[in-house]
Amino acid sequence: MRMMVMALVLVAGMSGVSSAKCFTFSGHSDVGVCVQGDSTDARKEAKKICESQEGSCGNVKSSSSKCHSNSGKCYDENGNASRSLSGY
Repeated sequence: MRMMVMALVLVAGMSGVSSAKCFTFSGHSDVGVCVQGDSTDARKEAKKICESQEGSCGNVKSSSSKCHSNSGKCYDENGNASRSLSGY
């Protein structure tokens, strides 16, 4: 019984953790934008950041937990460019 209660507490605590993602786009496959969350709003925010930095980006093509760009086009949630971002 004690183990079951501990497992439920652990699962409940984990469900409140917000995931973050790095998104790539159909119009700019060399660009990645990493933001907090993986919701529709997070995807819209990533697209907005991409378009403010690169122009028309197209739709979200894929997502992952990291971004690497030899051209330095990994943008964080503040629009700052980097060659590599991870931990998202």
